Amino acid sequence: MKRISKLLTMAILSGLFLNSCSSDDDINEPVKPQPENSYNDGFFVLNEGSQTAGTVTYISDDLQTSAQNIYEVVNEDDDLGEFIQSIVFEDDLAYIISNGSNLITIVNRYTFELVEKIDSGLLSPRYGVIENGKLYVTNQGSYEEPGATEFDDFIAIIDLESLTVEKTIENNTPLEFIEEENGLIYVQNAAFNNGNGITVIDATSNEIINTINTLENLNSFEIENGVLYALNTSSLEKIDLALGEVLSKIMIASEVGTPTNLVLEDGMIYYTIGNSVFTMSENAEEAPDEALFSYTTDSGQYGKMYGFEVEDDRIYIADGGDFSSNSFVEIYTTSGELLENITVGVGPNGFYFND
Repeated sequence: MKRISKLLTMAILSGLFLNSCSSDDDINEPVKPQPENSYNDGFFVLNEGSQTAGTVTYISDDLQTSAQNIYEVVNEDDDLGEFIQSIVFEDDLAYIISNGSNLITIVNRYTFELVEKIDSGLLSPRYGVIENGKLYVTNQGSYEEPGATEFDDFIAIIDLESLTVEKTIENNTPLEFIEEENGLIYVQNAAFNNGNGITVIDATSNEIINTINTLENLNSFEIENGVLYALNTSSLEKIDLALGEVLSKIMIASEVGTPTNLVLEDGMIYYTIGNSVFTMSENAEEAPDEALFSYTTDSGQYGKMYGFEVEDDRIYIADGGDFSSNSFVEIYTTSGELLENITVGVGPNGFYFND
């Protein structure tokens, strides 16, 4: 759920879980066989949904096979909750975070069979990482006015043995993306182009040990080779993590929108503006004047490039559409050649690769 979804999550709906009843007849229907290793060698597209529960689309690596609503197909009479936001992988498990239902659904990542659910201690959860047997999840709180509560946003630390929130780290700033690097947890103190800074948490002590200052209007960040890349609405900062010094700042000017969706892959920097993809080398000193490519979309302000990723020489884009009907994703080469356009669910917002 991105900016448009935030406006829709004022009312949090809890999931309704139905159990199938046995028949009174002597002859029972055979149990439907569950898939085995059905969803490896491909990737998942999260469709956050709108007035209905979110869904997951599976697409094979060769882009020739796709399957819709895979969780509902495997786990009859159940769903993933409202506004599914992100996935965290660990070993054979996938932790699916549902923002609107304050829910994390744990499934086998290859069969999508339900394993367990975490449904307490969360409030508008967004993104997560796993380190030292703990799942760290950013929570954006109740969206109340600033100062209305003692704290609003927080990081929930979930023990993966008990599946309970054992600690919360309170941070009265917007929280969004989160990464793990060398035993440290980096948390973005900004969401929806509002806020600045990166909180650093020691994953051994689970205490905040540093805050890295960035420019205002931070929207995404990446860490590569000891350097923090922080993208805001007008520039890209490179910050040395060891020294805490700004190495450089590249100005990014555009009349059609603001840069977002920062991704680093194979020595290249990627970001988007509106319906266009831009790229430059990690050592670049100036931003490119021309886009690598643009795609065709009828989406409004919030639907363009609703999901974006670069992985294994491919660029993946997701169009939010009208947030009430099925939309599409497109896959390109890193030179900008379109490979496939594939129909997915409502409000596709991210790509997760099941290698």
